[in-house]
Amino acid sequence: SKMGGLDGLMAMLPGVGKVKKQMAEANIDPKLIKRQEAIILSMTPEERLKPKMIHASRKKRIAAGSGTSVQEVNRLLKQFKQMSGMMKKVSKMDKNGLMRGGLPGLSSSMSQIPGLPGQIPPR
Repeated sequence: SKMGGLDGLMAMLPGVGKVKKQMAEANIDPKLIKRQEAIILSMTPEERLKPKMIHASRKKRIAAGSGTSVQEVNRLLKQFKQMSGMMKKVSKMDKNGLMRGGLPGLSSSMSQIPGLPGQIPPR
C-alpha cells in the first residue's frame, strides 16, 4: 500500500491536517506569498537581519528589485514588526503561561502549600 506522496505523509502527522485545513479556510493568496518572497529575496542579508536599517532609498531599491511597490514593502515590514513583537511576548511567558514578573512572590507563596506537584513530601 502506497502512502500517496508528500501530502499523504503530511496528513498522517499529528496536527498537520488541522493546520492545512485552517490555511485552506484562511484563503491565503499564493500570489501574495510569491510577492512577499520576492521582496525578501531582494533584500541584502544584512537587511534581512536588521530590518530597522531599511529606509526610503532601500525600500525603493527592494520594491524595484522585487517588482512590487514601496507600499507592499512597507506592509511586509509592518507585518514582520508586529509578528516579532508578538513572538517576544510569547517567549517571555514561562511554562505556566504567566508573564515573568507578572505575579511577584507567587512562586514563594506557592511553595508553602502542601501537596503541590514538584514538592518533596514531608517525612
